[in-house]
Order: sequence, then structure tokens, then C-alpha cells
Amino acid sequence: MPSNSRSSGGRYTVGMAIPFGYATLDGAITGPLGGRLPFSDSSFALSDIAFTPVQLNWSSGPWSFRFSETIIAPTGAYSTSDGDLVNLGRNYWSFDTVGAVTWFNPESGTEVSASAGLMINTENPATNYKTGNEFHLDATFNQFVAPDLAIGLRGYYYKQLTADSGAGATLGAFKSSSYGIGPGFVWIPEAAGGGLTILGKWMHDLGAKNRFEADYITLTAAWTF
Repeated sequence: MPSNSRSSGGRYTVGMAIPFGYATLDGAITGPLGGRLPFSDSSFALSDIAFTPVQLNWSSGPWSFRFSETIIAPTGAYSTSDGDLVNLGRNYWSFDTVGAVTWFNPESGTEVSASAGLMINTENPATNYKTGNEFHLDATFNQFVAPDLAIGLRGYYYKQLTADSGAGATLGAFKSSSYGIGPGFVWIPEAAGGGLTILGKWMHDLGAKNRFEADYITLTAAWTF
């Protein structure tokens, strides 16, 4: 739910994201003699709310730029009970600094954008585990096929830059990384007068280290006041 005001040379915006999610996990533990112990779990609940108190936007010709600072609060569902394998909340505070650039050609309706961010994490008090700082890079290609609809591709790259730490980090550094790609769309309903934007994407992991390979489907609705 972003809100913005204009100033000389750019626009200042604040926003908040309130995410709900559904996640499933299926797997098996293979023993030394080849035996398999399957496990599974699922969860549908509130995830971590993200508040962006600072977002600066400015443009020059076909180029647009954005700098933002987001605070991610530990509001999502989280449990350490036996059998609870899927958590939609992290249970710790994080601070994400992001810079982004977009190129848009209004004549062809083509948009290309990229954003890079550094997320600083705090310790999970329930497990005494502190996830290392994380770098993430997201890329988007959109082609408008109608004045209010664009379709295209999404890609991402993720890499943990520093080691996990804390009393709960019994596996050592355990740095993780992953990358993936998938289709997406942007819909700006004419009936909403341009205030509502609906975004959807499906991301398929092509590789992952020290984390599960997964498919991510997200649907986001943003309203500009």
C-alpha cells in the first residue's frame, strides 16, 4: 500500500506489504542401508510484514531509478514444535537495502528492469541462530500486449555473503545460494483508474545450495494513494 509525494528531482514514497502465503514441503530421509523415511508438512498463514519508510524514485527519459530501505518484522507464523516443518515467518528482524533501475520504451511497450539488494539479518531468539547477510538480484522483462496488461519473464539470483552464526549454528557457516526463472504478468485494471496494480509470477529454481529447490508462485496487489 504505497503512498507518495513529489519533491524537486524525484518522488518520495512509503509503503507496507502484508503477505499471506501457502507452502508445502515433501521429502524423505535416506538411511545408510537405503531405507527411506518420508516427511511432509504444509502451512497457510500470515507471513512477515514489510514496512518501507524510505523509498526515493526519480527518472530521466526512458530510465527510472529507485532506492529503498525496508524493515521486515517477525510477524509471520512460526513454530519450533515437532512436526512443524514449514514456517512462513522468519521470527527475526531483517533490514533490506535495495537499488533498482528500469528502462521503458513507451512506443513498443517494452520494459526491462533490475534490482539488487543487501539484507542484514538479526538473530532468531527461539533458536539462537543468526542467518548471514544476503545478496539478492532480481531481473524483469515485460512486454505490454494491451494498455493495461504486460507479460514477460522474471529471474533471480541469491547468495548468502556471510556465515551463519550463533549458538544454534551447529552446521557451521552453511552459506546458501540459488537462482531461478519463470513467467510473470502485470495488470493495471482500467476500472481502478490506475491506482491498483496486480502482479503475478511463477519462479522455478534451476539450482540451489544449502536450501531446498522449490517453485514459488506469488500474487501481489498494490494500491497507490
